[in-house]
Amino acid sequence: MPLQNIRFQPGVNRENTSYTNEGRWYECDKIRFRQGLPEKIGGWQRISVSTFQGVCRSLWNWITLGSQNYIGLGTNLKFYIENGGGYNDITPLRATVTLGANPFETTVGSSIVEVTDAAGGYIDGDFVTFSGATAVGGIDADTLNQEYQITLSGATTYTIDVGTAATSSATGGGATVDAAYQLNVGPAFNIPLTGWGASSWGSGTWGIGSTSTEALRLWSQSNFGEDLIFGHRGGDIYYWDATSGLATRGVELSTLAGASNVPSVQNFITISDVSRFVFAMGCNDLGTATQDPMLIRWSDQENAVNWTPAATNQAGSVRLSRGTEIITATQSRQEILVWTDAALYSLQYQGAPIVWGAQLVGENISIASQNAVAYANGVAYWMGNDKFYRYDGRTQPLRCDLRKFIFDDFNHQQFAQVVAGTNEAYHEVWWFYCSADATQNDRYVEQ
Repeated sequence: MPLQNIRFQPGVNRENTSYTNEGRWYECDKIRFRQGLPEKIGGWQRISVSTFQGVCRSLWNWITLGSQNYIGLGTNLKFYIENGGGYNDITPLRATVTLGANPFETTVGSSIVEVTDAAGGYIDGDFVTFSGATAVGGIDADTLNQEYQITLSGATTYTIDVGTAATSSATGGGATVDAAYQLNVGPAFNIPLTGWGASSWGSGTWGIGSTSTEALRLWSQSNFGEDLIFGHRGGDIYYWDATSGLATRGVELSTLAGASNVPSVQNFITISDVSRFVFAMGCNDLGTATQDPMLIRWSDQENAVNWTPAATNQAGSVRLSRGTEIITATQSRQEILVWTDAALYSLQYQGAPIVWGAQLVGENISIASQNAVAYANGVAYWMGNDKFYRYDGRTQPLRCDLRKFIFDDFNHQQFAQVVAGTNEAYHEVWWFYCSADATQNDRYVEQ
């Protein structure tokens, strides 16, 4: 019997059974198809021996005027700038307070020190740096005057682990101890609804007083020239000045000279490439602190701190109408694409008096998460709640022979973890997601 060359069609198809899928690949892992044949995908390479704290949810790369290559890196615990393999903590401060006299209490033989701070505002896992403390219980001042992660122990107290056992039980530390608190930490993963608010019990008045769902910490960031503007979802807008150096923390944008009506809360930040407007998506309106999840505001052109509309500048705002909240945005060639949870809009610069106009370019769509969009070669690709999409001037579903397999085995409580990326070397778009029984990304699909 003569040999016969059997060629399988490239790609994986799980829309049919393995029997009806004759002549095609049904299951594979860590391979790509090149010239119609499967090829093993290579592994990952670690970029640095250094480590950072928390789960990373945002990366942004840019180069300064001094040719320094930086990567902004936001985790659920901190915000870093990576440079030369080192991770530099630039997490902004939430508050700096002077504690009451002798705020430290030690226990003989233990490295755990209890701290009293009646000012509050801190939560479990926050980071604090002390200064001005004096020795207590055999623990010297240099040991106390450092950064620590706190563990709540009472309404006005928390503990820190100083790493050195106290030689006596004592209360002390001095009369002028300053505590600099960094931004409150956020969850690494979505925390499901529990208690009386879970499932159908959350309907009507039964949901009152129940444990609420807390979303994982997501950051957005973009460079304004050589500087960085960043913020986490539901938080303030922060600014990091590259000329001040890597030892300098980010600060609230509203504290810079000339700041006027900077949004105090937002869900996503982006910056237009050429005209350099700073955009805050899902922010508070002018004159109010109430967050509007469908409102877009932008600063004056070339001025990141002036957000007050006037006849002499181009600051302004627009409210989108389709959907309940803005999820994400990305800069394309001649427009800024903005996704709500139900539609896709195109923002285009029109000049005064409108400045930026919003046009609906896709409706009755969905998007899985803030990081579910990848942009390559003039086309935006994204994962929705039950299918994939593309936008190249026209919004349309993306064919996927794995659609049923993916979305039938998906942890829908962890949609926010979906992340997309491109591999330009192989013209690929990747999505990482959680399977049904996972609480962190353990699956991928590539196009």
